[in-house]
This record gives sequence, C-alpha cells and structure tokens, in this order.
Amino acid sequence: MRHSPDSIRFINARVYRSADDVRPARSLMTRKGVIHWIGDDADAPKADHVIDMQGTTIVPGLTDAHVHLFAIANERQQISLNGPDVCSIADVLNRISGAAHRSSPAQWIRAVGFDENNLAEHRYPTRDEIDAVAPNHPVIIRRFCGHAAILNSSALRLLSIDDGISDPPSGSFGRDGSGKLDGSAKESAAEAIFRAIPPIDPATMAASLRAAIEDSIRMGLTAAVEAAVGFTSGFDDEFAVWNLLRQDTSFSPIRLGFMYQLDPKEAAARGLTPRRDPDWQGMTLKFFADGIVGARTAAVSKPFADTGSTGFFMRDEDDLERVIVEAHVGGWQTATHCVGDRASARVISAFEKAEKALPGQKPRHRIEHYFVPPEGGLARMKALEALVVTQPSFLARMRRSILGAFGPEADRMYPARSVIDAGVTWVGSSDAPTGHVSPWVGMANAVDRGASLGSRIGPDEALTRRQALGSYIHGGAFAMKQEDWRGTLTPGMAADFIAVDRDPFDTVTDLAKTNVLMTVLRGVVRHDALTTGQVTMVEAGVH
Repeated sequence: MRHSPDSIRFINARVYRSADDVRPARSLMTRKGVIHWIGDDADAPKADHVIDMQGTTIVPGLTDAHVHLFAIANERQQISLNGPDVCSIADVLNRISGAAHRSSPAQWIRAVGFDENNLAEHRYPTRDEIDAVAPNHPVIIRRFCGHAAILNSSALRLLSIDDGISDPPSGSFGRDGSGKLDGSAKESAAEAIFRAIPPIDPATMAASLRAAIEDSIRMGLTAAVEAAVGFTSGFDDEFAVWNLLRQDTSFSPIRLGFMYQLDPKEAAARGLTPRRDPDWQGMTLKFFADGIVGARTAAVSKPFADTGSTGFFMRDEDDLERVIVEAHVGGWQTATHCVGDRASARVISAFEKAEKALPGQKPRHRIEHYFVPPEGGLARMKALEALVVTQPSFLARMRRSILGAFGPEADRMYPARSVIDAGVTWVGSSDAPTGHVSPWVGMANAVDRGASLGSRIGPDEALTRRQALGSYIHGGAFAMKQEDWRGTLTPGMAADFIAVDRDPFDTVTDLAKTNVLMTVLRGVVRHDALTTGQVTMVEAGVH
C-alpha cells in the first residue's frame, strides 16, 4: 500500500539514525519526502497520519553499490541451473532436455546460474553431452559469473563458430584433446557470444526489470548502482530497455545509479555526459581490467595454487590506463573490475596519473572486487580518496574456488577490516546474480567471513555488525556521492528507511535471516509486511 508523503509519524519503534547510533529514538516523522523530526513518541509533533511500528527496528535504507539488475531480470526469462536440486551434470542435462521438449525446434534455449562448483563432477557439461539431449535447439548456458558460456553444436553453427576459430585477445574457446571445440568460451570470447545471440523482447525485459526492482525494495534496498550497462547483452540494447522503464510514469523505482560499460569516446558519441540526477544518476564509466578467480583469469603476480597460471588483462594495460585518465579529465567517476593484484596495482597507477593530469576533482574512483590486494595498494588508495567496493557473499558462494586458487594464502584474500583500518572507504555490495542478491546475507558474510560453510576465510578481516551495516547504508550513499542528503535519519535528510524484524546490532541476531517488514522511499511506504493492510491511518494525536 502507499501512504501520503505529506506528513506521516512512525511511532513505537527503535529508530537508529545511522549504523553508529547507540541511542536509538522511538519515533520519527516525515514530511514531503524528507525526515522532519526524530525523537520520543511523547514529543512528536502532529502529522496527517500515524503508523504504529509495533516495536520494530528502523534503520536507514540500504544501497547495493554494485548489482546487475538487468542480468537478474534477464535470468527471470531463462532456465535456472541454480538450486539444491542441480547437483550433477545429469541434473543440468535434464533441465535442458525438459526445455527442449517444451519448445519448438530451432528455438533458443537459454540457461543461467550455472556453477560447476555445485556439481559432483566439478566441471562444465560438454558440447556433445548437450547435443545428446537437445540436438535440434541452439543451447547457451551462462555461468553465474557472466564471464563464461557453454554452447551446443546448433548454437555454434548459428553463430558461425567452428573448430578453425582462433582465440580472441583476452579470451578463449575450450577444446578437447583432438582440438575440437568443446562448447565452452571464456572472457572476451563469451562476451562476444552473449552480444551475438538474439536479445529478449525489450518490453518483456522492461517488465522483468520492474519486477526485479520491486523485489529489491522488499529486501530493503532504497538505492542501487547498475554495475555495467552493456555487460549482459550490449550497451545500446540494455540502455534502450532502461529508457523504456524510465518512461513508464506509473513506476517509481529506487534511486538508481548507472555504470556505463563504455570508453569515454563511446560515451561522447552517444551524447552521454556525467549526470548527478538524485534518482537516475549516470556519472560512472565501467572498465574491466582482468578476469575472475573461478576461471583463473584474474591477473595475479603469484601463480594460482592449482593451475600455475597468472591470468591476464582484459585489454592492453596502457590502453586501460589511457581510458581511465580520459574519463577522469572528462568528469567521470570510474569503476574498474580488478580481481588480481596486478590488475589493481595498474589501475591505482592510472588513478595517480589521472590525478596529476587534473588534480583536486575528488571523483571517488572505485575498484570493484579488490580480491587479491597489491602490496602498498591501500596507502595509495587512501591518498587518492579512492574506494574499494566488494561483495562479501563471495566468501561463501565462491568458497571452493577461493581455497583451490589460493591454498594457504586464501586468508589474505578479499580484505575488509584492513581496508577500513587503512582509512580507505570499504563499500559492501552483492554483484548479484554472481553474488547473493540479499544484502543481509552479504552483511552476515562480512561478519562471519563465510563461516556458514566451514572455517572462516581470513578471520582477521571480519567486520563488526555496525561496520557491515554501515557499508550498505552510508558506504553505498558515499559511493554515489549522495551522503549529504541520504544515508542517515536526521531532519532534512531523505525519508528513505526500512523496518526489520530484529535488531541487526544485537550480537545474537542472525543477520542473514533478517526480514524487511516495511520499506519507505521518498517518504512513501513502498513495501508493507508489518501491518498487512490493517494499518490505522488516523488523524494525528489519535492512537
């Protein structure tokens, strides 16, 4: 249900103004989309409406500073290979076979969420195995990370990919012992394939995006940054879908920020300039420095423990540095995917060159992931006022990959506490659908370092509850340069907040199981599982 944003008093609550607040208030009042007053119930001024919060805990709304909402919406239109009942190659093939029987011949079968780490065989299905269950349909499987694809013979034929194809720069096609393509493709090879397959109808995608955003509101998100417009099916197709959603006047989304997966000249060619719109922000360009841990394509200085490889850069290092400097001079914030220490070190150098080229801009350039910390990197990041934006749910979701790739060195991966101690802003996020979509699971993993699945990875890097929550509250707002008007519940700040079923700062509380009972955005109740439609909307002063 929606309440009037003119004047609402929320009483009988435990109201934390921020993640650092140790003396919560009992009541707050909103007026015309902002916090008007906060304090004790007895002192509250009159309001048009009153809502009894029934003793629930209120905290500022959450920001997911790195999420792929388009990819989540895209996955809703496809076959899921994720879940407890997908435990083997046979389970994967059964789902593909079922889809083939339900669809007409030649119709594309798209499957998503695949993770070989969850299978007994710990491997990809082969082209021949997929052919056996879907010989007449083109099939494409997208690994959950978005950096790898698996295709059958029909799909390869339609895309004119045969055994004679060469590996592209910063990518590869998998082959069997005889040199025949096995159907797998990684990094730039997979990226080209994702852009070549027929896109899903734009109107269908816009509706799916709307549903994905409504779900995020129910999880407590009041803001999010789309982490790479163009990553799933190409920039122009995705941007057109986002514009369809923007033109829908019946829909009021969360406060959105966008990273454009474009070089500065490509952005300029489309007429795009940095935009600080509070609801539809476009001030960030996204670059990819290297690959990922799961595929052992991250650019690391010390060889991976299980393969002996050191990964690679996704583009020429000098070219990467050039576009980061150009973006900085053009007024853009940059967000660069850096997993390995070689990648992060080179990107930090680019930040330093950018600062020399045009000093004093304080763009808050971002490193996304920061999986393997480079030597001396944090001191350089602090000097630059650059940000580390990470995804703590990876500690659980990628546990097998982390331990296999780094062995005894795993404990120093994906730093958190040391980042904060060094004076660098650490921002939590999901990277969903790669990471867990729930911000509460992410916070729990930041605190327990993946202990739900075994021993903690890097226990010395564990955050406190207040640090974890703060990274999704103030940290996300700070990454979007919006901390001066949202992220705390004080008079004059945006009326963006949530009510949850437990006190998240209580040490006995299971953060991962937190339920959001109400989400208020711009002073409007957008999600209400607390009153279930029976809230008493009465004149002020009558309880």
